[in-house]
Amino acid sequence: MSIDWSPLSSVLENHDRFLVTTHVRPDGDALGSEVGMVGLLRQRGKDVRVINTSPTPLRYDYLDPAGTLFEWFPKVSDLASVREGRALVILDLSAWNQLGDMAEFVRDFAGPRVVIDHHLGDETLGGQVFKDVTAEATGILVLEAVEALGGVVDAWMAAGLLTAIAMDTGWFRHPSTRPRTLRAAAELMDRGAQIDDIYRKLYERNTLGRIRLMGSTLSGLQVTAQGRIAYATITAQDLERTGAVHSDSEDLVDYTASVRDVELGMLFIDQPRGGVRVSMRSRKGLDCARLARSFGGGGHRAAAAASLATTMDDALKRVLEAAHAALELESNP
Repeated sequence: MSIDWSPLSSVLENHDRFLVTTHVRPDGDALGSEVGMVGLLRQRGKDVRVINTSPTPLRYDYLDPAGTLFEWFPKVSDLASVREGRALVILDLSAWNQLGDMAEFVRDFAGPRVVIDHHLGDETLGGQVFKDVTAEATGILVLEAVEALGGVVDAWMAAGLLTAIAMDTGWFRHPSTRPRTLRAAAELMDRGAQIDDIYRKLYERNTLGRIRLMGSTLSGLQVTAQGRIAYATITAQDLERTGAVHSDSEDLVDYTASVRDVELGMLFIDQPRGGVRVSMRSRKGLDCARLARSFGGGGHRAAAAASLATTMDDALKRVLEAAHAALELESNP
């Protein structure tokens, strides 16, 4: 799908101050896309603030080495002035509930807004929407925007955008990986992204808490539906016992889908303010996005998530029942 980026060019030409944000629990695609967009805006001489609804996971500190780029919404003391005269750029989401505590702030935002995303979803956040649900990552859309608008990808931007693309394609192993994905990665390496260093910083600097949480989670892995579904849980007690934090659970859902013959892997995680988030991974034909949408969530066919305002036991019962039904329907359409 080809996107016409000229409306974005008009927004950039007509505004000097920008706010950039992304979804709750920002991942590599979200944060890396923000780096790419900030680089483009700064090249145009714009004043840019990046304010996210969740804190930045420690593993992504290399994207913000000075610790001054990614601001955490609850810690921002000048929100009134942030609204004044700024255009808003929303990256890697198309659903209000993915804005978390920033949802009302965004609803009340009077300035123009731009949404760049690759997720399925029917909600609209308003403003100019640049969406391609066939894109493997929002980062690749930001790369296209930078190139279409005459920007220059420097080494810092390249590291961010390569992080975005690599993380959302499972380091180039998901079905969304195409020849253009690898060409984009090669281009970013030519621009200064050091793929070995990025991988090391992401996967070879684990905290002791994350390692212990990984062991705890995998030891509790369960299978059902004749081995077609695998799932695990992370409770608040698990986090306290292992010394982990919520961001340490990123990627652990992938292990649930790595079991031989499993078609659907799920990870259920207690949330700090109550409720349960379930992440889903499909390794065959099951549509995770459809399953997640039945619980108010969304995502992609092979990877999706939803949040349920309920207890862990109830979330397990409801989601597993729906997952069994989805697999049965797939087997007997």
